[in-house]
Amino acid sequence: MVLLRLAFKNARQNFNRYFVYVFACALAITIYFAFNALALTPYLWHTLPDAEMIKNGLLSTNAFILIFIVAFMFYANLFFVQQQRREIALFNLLGVSRWRISGYFFLENLLLGLLSLILGLLLGILLAKLFALLLVKLIGASISVGLLFSGAAIGQTIGTFLLVYIFLALFDAGLIAHYPLAILFRQPVTDKVVPITFWRYLLGLLGLALLASAYGMAQFYTEILPHFKFLGAAAAIIVPLLILVFVLVGTFLFYRFSLLALLMQLRHWYRFSYRKIRLFTLANLSQRLHRHVNISWLVTILAAITLTVLGSITMIYTASYDGLNTDQPLALTVDRQLAPAVAQHLTKHQLTVQQKQPATFKVTGAQFKLDSLLGFHYGAFTGPLTVISQQDYQAARRLQPNLPAFRLNDQQVILLLRKLAYAGQTKRQQVVTLRLTATTVKQLKVKQVSAAFPYGANNYVNGTGLVVSDAVFQRLNANAQTHLMAFQFAGSHHSEQVSQQLIDRYQQHYHYFDPQKTGQPPKNLHTFQLSKVHRTTAAQHNLPMLQARYPATRWLRTLFGLDFYIIGFFSLIFIMATGSIIMLKQLAEASGKRQQYALLIKLGISQREINHTIYLQTGIAFLLPITLGVINAYFALHILNIWLNQLDLTFAYLLGAIYLAVYIVYWWLTAKIYCRMITPT
Repeated sequence: MVLLRLAFKNARQNFNRYFVYVFACALAITIYFAFNALALTPYLWHTLPDAEMIKNGLLSTNAFILIFIVAFMFYANLFFVQQQRREIALFNLLGVSRWRISGYFFLENLLLGLLSLILGLLLGILLAKLFALLLVKLIGASISVGLLFSGAAIGQTIGTFLLVYIFLALFDAGLIAHYPLAILFRQPVTDKVVPITFWRYLLGLLGLALLASAYGMAQFYTEILPHFKFLGAAAAIIVPLLILVFVLVGTFLFYRFSLLALLMQLRHWYRFSYRKIRLFTLANLSQRLHRHVNISWLVTILAAITLTVLGSITMIYTASYDGLNTDQPLALTVDRQLAPAVAQHLTKHQLTVQQKQPATFKVTGAQFKLDSLLGFHYGAFTGPLTVISQQDYQAARRLQPNLPAFRLNDQQVILLLRKLAYAGQTKRQQVVTLRLTATTVKQLKVKQVSAAFPYGANNYVNGTGLVVSDAVFQRLNANAQTHLMAFQFAGSHHSEQVSQQLIDRYQQHYHYFDPQKTGQPPKNLHTFQLSKVHRTTAAQHNLPMLQARYPATRWLRTLFGLDFYIIGFFSLIFIMATGSIIMLKQLAEASGKRQQYALLIKLGISQREINHTIYLQTGIAFLLPITLGVINAYFALHILNIWLNQLDLTFAYLLGAIYLAVYIVYWWLTAKIYCRMITPT
């Protein structure tokens, strides 16, 4: 009982130090429990679309959350033990046995763990429904969510984290029991002056040069890449990897040497440093930055990675949705022989068809060659493709208003290719000649390359097509011919279900095409991956006879909504954990600096000036890593944006602003507690 009373009293006295640790652990437990409650609530999985994928995603994320939070707690516990070494040594000198000291700290850690577990469970039970509603909103499902209270989730959460806390408490107790007394009394040197030698200056300049080079190469990526043509298509991978290495090494050198050299120069600038307590502030800041090099570098890189992943998910989602608009822009396209049965099914299920349009396609062999915008060889195409007449193209514009308008003569065609990233886009060529295998039409000129497919690219063999004049289309003796009927109706939960029923009924119905050989295949074929070489084969090409849009939109919405949900909460835990570590490190220094600040007050320095320098130093410790991480993420997303050809980075910018806002709160709270700890009582 005495040990328990002492542990409770010590935890209460060091509440400022432990509060942020308990709060971060409680938040992680809240998310862990909420995800478990979602995964273990049966009625949700009978109504949610793609339920198995969502459930597996939540359970997998919980495993990563557990690993991350255990790593954070392990680091924090080691930090607490390091901070209490003299207290442990004093107990030992007073005759308290090592096992009793270990038991004391074991109980203290267990009390903190139980407090965070109870707080996390209470918050989890209260917020689980809110978490579920957010998930339902993100995936676009239309179901009602009741109160989520899962006994299995509570039991699993309590069991898991009790084991974690008991293991950490035992580890700390064992560590304390085996500490030699001399080491316990040896305090780490915190006020070590770091000499700035010539080599340190040189490494500091190298760090700035690497960062500047990386940012410049990223910003002017499209101008830089052609200079690496000697590497071939591999340049598209090697240059970003080179930029990544520059950023990693440059960021470390920046924290390790560049900042210290800059602060040393400011200290030698007497007109600046010999005013008020600036010299003291600069010296103190140098010591802090030197001690926190590794954690600052780690926070910067992790923040950049998190923001880049979230921003890339946004761009991939936009690219996927654009791809769906290219592949299947209309609600339903079916072969004309299936059209009567499909129309009857739509009528039976009371689905109102807004527009209906027939079209005719011809399939023929073709050859052409293009060059890419960045100077790489884009490749040659040989094989079957689909041809549509200008008349059917104009009819499709009534269903797809985004299709561009144009007029063709009998020698011109519009070449239809899927939308490519900027690096793969075709550059303007004076003449692009297209040769057909048809005996009646041999050679045509490409007037324009377009990514807008009438009736959707999924209805085109090889995802490649031609728009030709009506006269050319009439005399084209194609290898094959298909007739299509397009149905347009509104998207809703009901239309998704009806469309899925049609897919299930007709998913085995295909058109098959054999490519006609036109001599030896070229070395490179038209491909979306410039780094790979593809060759033609004698394999058959096929097209489904029925294709629907809305089941695909539901799948995209579910997949990316789940991704946003998972990574958003994971990034929240990351912010809390890294912010807590920086906060613990800052507050640990406060007790050691109390005498220095008391001396400054005796020398006539006001408390206001001391508070100002504390806020400045703490602000740099918090905001510099996250700001540099946001900058690194911006340039990484800039390169991804070039390759994905997407401009929507709103979510990434919003998340970067949230990161900054959370760290500003941490900064304010840490500085406020720091000022209170060093203020004489």
